[in-house]
Amino acid sequence: MPHEEMSSIPSLYSLGPLPWSDEVLVAAAWKSFEDARRLVNEHPGRDLAERSLSLKSVLHIFEGAAESFDELLVRFHAEAHGSHLFRRNRRSDLDAFEVKLQERLYLFASSAMTLVDQARALRKKVELSGYEERVSSSFAKNPRHRFIQDLRNDLIHVTLHQPSWQLTSGRNEEPTSKFMLWPDQLTRSNEYTALARAYVRDHPKGIDLGVLIDEYVRDVTEFHEWLNDALNNSAGSLVADYRRCSNRINAVSSCSWWNIIFRQVVLAGKRDPYQYLDQYLTPQELVDVNSLPGRSKAQIDRIIELVDEFGACDLELRALIYKAFGASDD
Repeated sequence: MPHEEMSSIPSLYSLGPLPWSDEVLVAAAWKSFEDARRLVNEHPGRDLAERSLSLKSVLHIFEGAAESFDELLVRFHAEAHGSHLFRRNRRSDLDAFEVKLQERLYLFASSAMTLVDQARALRKKVELSGYEERVSSSFAKNPRHRFIQDLRNDLIHVTLHQPSWQLTSGRNEEPTSKFMLWPDQLTRSNEYTALARAYVRDHPKGIDLGVLIDEYVRDVTEFHEWLNDALNNSAGSLVADYRRCSNRINAVSSCSWWNIIFRQVVLAGKRDPYQYLDQYLTPQELVDVNSLPGRSKAQIDRIIELVDEFGACDLELRALIYKAFGASDD
């Protein structure tokens, strides 16, 4: 939402009409950092920002479950074809594979439906052009999605299915391993939706979970790329303005904190801040920093760039940091 559009929103907020100026935000922060954060949370972009972040987090869980399923299948294949996994003395190892498989299938199906619920809830908060059509084509009329939806209901409310394995190892064939769901395991399939029942009928020799998961991940990834673009088009400026305000409050607070640290701890205590860099920088970042001339402003600027996540370092604080680090150049 452009600034001229935000200015037309009634002044229903403690900090006044949107957009809030930098002066208003800084004044609020100096008055009380905690109160300023609470007041900034009145911004209408906050809810959308948090919902968007939650969707990304669940999508990460969903994709991670799919990746871990693939990794488990790779390990199972190696053990099944090369390490005598099915011998009696390895029964506990085989059981462990089955338990891990159930865990990943449960997490995959559950997170998939959480994505559905959260996307639907987001849609109720903001106008997303083309949403209904996209959902209909990607999911509502998609047999694969409807099957996963009913499978998730099975896993949560009825029974935790125990997928079986299928191995092939012909004389002239590359050995394969699959995790399968057989139609006779799906005892509730007669209660599934019509599209889900059709999906089961289309796989009379069993459902290859690896294929199912890979194909569904592509469906979900494509939809959420579209959803992210649609949200940016509809409310991206509103969300960005909330983040601007929130970051500004955090920047003022961070600037105050680092002033105290460098004045009262580092300089007053005659401490060398280089001795504490490993507490703030990753090993790779330390390599990057140490590749620059020691105690040069270029090196110190790079340290500030890496640590200053809110853009808190103003000219006064930068000069203080140069002094604390013992900058060797003018």
